Amino acid sequence: MLQFLGTAILISLTSLFPTSTTGVTTSASAVILEDESKWKDRLPNQDRAAAEAGIGFEAPAFPEDLTWIGGTADLSMEKLRGKVVVLQTWTCGTSLGRGVPKKLDRSLKDLAAREDVEVILVHTPQDAEKSDRFCARAKPAFPVAVDASGSFCDQLGAFKRPVNIIVDRSGTVRYAGLTDRGAASAVSHLLEVPYDPSVKPEPRPALDASTAMPQGTYPPITGNPGAATDLRGRTAPLFVVDRWITGEPDARGKVAIIDFWATWCGPCIQAIPHMNEIANQFRGKVECVGISDESKSAFEAGLEKKNLKASKFRYALALDPKGRMKSAFNVRGIPFVAVMSTDWVVRWQGHPSSLTPSIVASIIAADPGISRETASPKTPGTPPARWAGQRR
Repeated sequence: MLQFLGTAILISLTSLFPTSTTGVTTSASAVILEDESKWKDRLPNQDRAAAEAGIGFEAPAFPEDLTWIGGTADLSMEKLRGKVVVLQTWTCGTSLGRGVPKKLDRSLKDLAAREDVEVILVHTPQDAEKSDRFCARAKPAFPVAVDASGSFCDQLGAFKRPVNIIVDRSGTVRYAGLTDRGAASAVSHLLEVPYDPSVKPEPRPALDASTAMPQGTYPPITGNPGAATDLRGRTAPLFVVDRWITGEPDARGKVAIIDFWATWCGPCIQAIPHMNEIANQFRGKVECVGISDESKSAFEAGLEKKNLKASKFRYALALDPKGRMKSAFNVRGIPFVAVMSTDWVVRWQGHPSSLTPSIVASIIAADPGISRETASPKTPGTPPARWAGQRR
């Protein structure tokens, strides 16, 4: 998953309470709901819709095929009744995922030490085979349930981007997709509600495998990779820029297209209309960024000389005089374009004129991390089975 924060692109995987017995919402409860809305993490629409599908329903049982690290295999949701449970998905396969266990440990602090709180780290299928070695080295503070098949993550509505699911004392999912601080606030809030064994969670409908996201096929790795090292099918270098010329974009849940160019490069200037068309045609599914390794003064002088204005570009512009990502790709000539899917794998690279709309469309269709309007579950309690879709 991809996120633009400050000067770096970092890689890169909610609540129902009765307000009164009469159904009348008071001003005090309205304030609580407004505060709770601030707990939410910024997630792609697809991920949020899937994670929130289970809110108000019984938390799914732990499947038998989970592998436990630092915990006991006999743990069950039934045995956890009376406790507030935090189910946090993550993966050791991305920088974003690797930071989740320590970040959650810091945010929950003393809460996790309480006997009526249980925190479980659910490792997604992504790089699950590496989880044992990573945990032996990192020693996470909480038990780890490795979901190599993805069946549990599908029931939670969790895919590649880390998300948390907060379960109340009765075993009902009450929150999903919160920030680390939001999770701590939600746990504190739920701990204030006494446990009533007579309250039973609402059973959730059976997971419908037909809701699996349709998957296309990424373009085959053929043809000229352009004037750079061929990284197609491999994880792209971390994207770092020195400064943004235009507003910093939000590429989460989108395909990233990086255009290496400069104002002094004639072919780069000629490619601008084509890149504008790509950015416009796939807006909302794709985030384009044009990066020059010129200094700010040279860049501004170059724009003026070519009678160009930043506002005429339909995509974001950034400067990195050190050319860090350009060097990582070993770019030997510009213009050069690299296209990354939401899991930050290079899916295409070459000259911008060779990047056709059909290539971009095929990458979007194949990428399960893309935000799609069709990602909403058919019925409440049944998130899309996206890991099952990948296994097809």
